[in-house]
Amino acid sequence: MRIYHNIPALYAYNALNSTNNALQKSIRTLSTGLRINSAADDAAGLAISEKMRAQINGLGMALRNAQDGISLLQTAEGALSESHSILQRMRELAVQAANDTLTQQDRQYIQLEIDQLKDELSRISTATQFNKKRLLDGSAAGLWSSNDLATKAYIRGSLRKIDRFGQKAAFEGNYKIQITAAPGQAEAMKSDIFKIKHPNVTMGVSLNEKAGVAALRIDTLPAGNYTVTTNGDVANAVELTGRYGCGTAAISTILTVTLAADSALHGNASVLFEVVSVNTAARSVTLKATSNVLKTDGSIANYVDNNIVLTTATVDLGENLGLGSAGGNAFQLNLENNFTNLKEGSKFVFNVTRGTGAADVMVEIEGKQTETWPFRWGSAGAPVTLTALRFGLSAGGVTEKELHFRNFYLNNANGTVYEGDIVLTMNTAALVSGNTLATFEAAYIGQVAKKDVHLRDLDKFWDSQGRFMLTDPQTITISQGDGKNTSITLYATDTLAELRSKLNDAIANGLGQAKFAVSHANSFVTFVEEGHSQTNGLETVPGTFVIRSMIAGNAGKFSFSGDEDLIKALSLNVVQEARENSFTASIYDAHTGATVVNGVTVSGNQMIGVIHHNVDVEFDPMANIRVEWNENLRNFELKRLLTPYETILHLVDNSTIFQVGANEGEDVAIDIGDMSADALGVTRVIVTDRGSASRAISILDSAINKVSTQRAKIGAFQNALEHTIANLTVTSTNLSAAESRIRDADMSLEMLNFTRLQILSQSGTAMLAQANQLPQSVLRLLQG
Repeated sequence: MRIYHNIPALYAYNALNSTNNALQKSIRTLSTGLRINSAADDAAGLAISEKMRAQINGLGMALRNAQDGISLLQTAEGALSESHSILQRMRELAVQAANDTLTQQDRQYIQLEIDQLKDELSRISTATQFNKKRLLDGSAAGLWSSNDLATKAYIRGSLRKIDRFGQKAAFEGNYKIQITAAPGQAEAMKSDIFKIKHPNVTMGVSLNEKAGVAALRIDTLPAGNYTVTTNGDVANAVELTGRYGCGTAAISTILTVTLAADSALHGNASVLFEVVSVNTAARSVTLKATSNVLKTDGSIANYVDNNIVLTTATVDLGENLGLGSAGGNAFQLNLENNFTNLKEGSKFVFNVTRGTGAADVMVEIEGKQTETWPFRWGSAGAPVTLTALRFGLSAGGVTEKELHFRNFYLNNANGTVYEGDIVLTMNTAALVSGNTLATFEAAYIGQVAKKDVHLRDLDKFWDSQGRFMLTDPQTITISQGDGKNTSITLYATDTLAELRSKLNDAIANGLGQAKFAVSHANSFVTFVEEGHSQTNGLETVPGTFVIRSMIAGNAGKFSFSGDEDLIKALSLNVVQEARENSFTASIYDAHTGATVVNGVTVSGNQMIGVIHHNVDVEFDPMANIRVEWNENLRNFELKRLLTPYETILHLVDNSTIFQVGANEGEDVAIDIGDMSADALGVTRVIVTDRGSASRAISILDSAINKVSTQRAKIGAFQNALEHTIANLTVTSTNLSAAESRIRDADMSLEMLNFTRLQILSQSGTAMLAQANQLPQSVLRLLQG
């Protein structure tokens, strides 16, 4: 028996250690529930398990991503639902405006609502956000910029593309767009013919303020063109400057007029005589006389004598007619033997001019009757020419006074008498010979108006009830086909020239067309006057406005809205139809020069899906076009420039991408485009006239279809994501089960092992104790 080495104890000890180590592993397995708690447990299994665990975690996050994506899509789709409602309301309003039971003013009110709805559409597109990310302004799909404010891009969806091998790439970069034009034609409109409504209207007035004239008016003056001048040819004595009669033989053979010396004459006069009766037996004639006397100091007086009896004796009428004192023989009338040619009702006129003395300047009036005046007279109906009605005045004595050049104008053909008055209001300047004081045309009712006539004197601005449309100022709104609008205000005191200026400024500046031809910016609107019309062309009808656009096609069309009667007064109609420009575009890489698109022809200034199927490009409507003024045609001409138009477009993909898988590349890009009013094309919706309202229906139908398409895409993405979520859930579950089989412990089997090891541990401990007792046997031997 050996005692130095307790071999049985060593065996028991080793067995117990082994059992305890196995028991610790079993306890760890049972406490964690994992078969693999360290790489030592199963290196290959741990590697497989960790890869599976990464996949499972990724799938879990992908699941959350997909759910967040659905939330984003629901946000966008909810906003588009309201956009749809807005567009439906706009279409409803367009249909209403297309009905002619509405007035222009009614349509203007509808346009106000439509304009507000346009703004709300654009506001929705910029304000709709998810986690600070804008969804409907196009930035959720792509970003763009250009070197020209007129160049705009509307992103309709993702710029990312996937090739047939599954490779993903973004369409982005800098692109040079080169454009050549085939110019179309801009619209031109013509107004109604404006005619004179009231008497005593002057046209074509030119006043010489430096020569002393501050203002002019007339009263019952025969229609015609008049010139008032001054000269220093003052006669040394009184003059009889005019004598003419009606229904008689030559006046000089019937009546003899004798004028006194200049000092005895009180002033200038126009005297009308009317024959009351003729007594051949008694050799007498009874006359009625009316005289208008203009004195050299500018004062005016009127005299009437109803009972002037002429016999063989000379009669002094100076006092009766206001031309002189009693007995001064200022104006003497003598009946000649031919008096029997006088008939009851015969009329004759004498004009008397003051000579030197108090008069030191002569005012002369010349004129010619208007040929179109129905009441003109003269030989064979030709218009009468009025020559040298003369008035001797004091140059310094008439300042700051009203001078009434009141004369009788006698129609020799029918005896009609016009007592016409030309009234000049003088300023502080003294009259000087050799000046033209005023030129003007006395208009007749129904005559075609000229540009300096006030709107209150035109027939079109009065309705059939005698109501003047501009008693209160009225506003007219001018809308352009590209969606721009501006307004002008009309006043009763406006002239046709001022109305022309307001219309021209509204088009040039309010609608922004002046930038296309600055040198011709005053030619958008012209008023056609008599003597300045064309034989053929736009300006053939005097008394009308011609309103021109420089922009070809629908974008340059005008629509006028305001008070219904006022719009009818203008009565605008299209005399030159608009025709769209045609453009040929080529697109190149701005850096390499490589051709992207070659020679695509488009009508109008929009390229729809040319550069990319999800990118629409709008460019300058006058690209490669210059505007020239053709003086012969009196119209704008659109011509192509020799150098092509170029613009640069910068595109960057900014697609909204959802990571819906656990691994790289397992993502989807969604198409959410620009849903602003501009991108939908509804900024061009105008309903201020029936034709525009009818066209607006089709524009709105297209916009509704665009929103419907976008909502359909969003709905499809949402449904696809729901399937993705279901798939992710199943995949994650299956992977978790697989990973569990690798890494998780079989608890029942492990409990069996644990029980076994626990018994072995107890048995080992007992045996170790027994082995330690064996050396005690040696001691008993030694003691025995």
